[in-house]
Amino acid sequence: MEDLFKKFIYTGIGWISITTENFKKTIEKFVEEGKISAEEGKKIVDEFAVNAETKKDELEEHFKNVVNKLISSLNIAKLEEFRKLEKRVAELEAQVANKTK
Repeated sequence: MEDLFKKFIYTGIGWISITTENFKKTIEKFVEEGKISAEEGKKIVDEFAVNAETKKDELEEHFKNVVNKLISSLNIAKLEEFRKLEKRVAELEAQVANKTK
């Protein structure tokens, strides 16, 4: 299930990247046609890139929260919790083995 959400996140990030690239091409075309100056074009693209990066970070954070809520609601152990339990069981098994000798 976590893989599905990772794919969702990567799809969103890919969409943002494609949108940013298309936006840059459009601005470059406006500059070539003289509709805006090169300086204005650079400023617009830079602002858009900052906004896109912010949105990407927000998207990642949102999906992480969704995944965590879903895992919590399904009462599924996280890998970290599972590993702690494995370690604890191994330690207890070692203690039992030492007492039976």
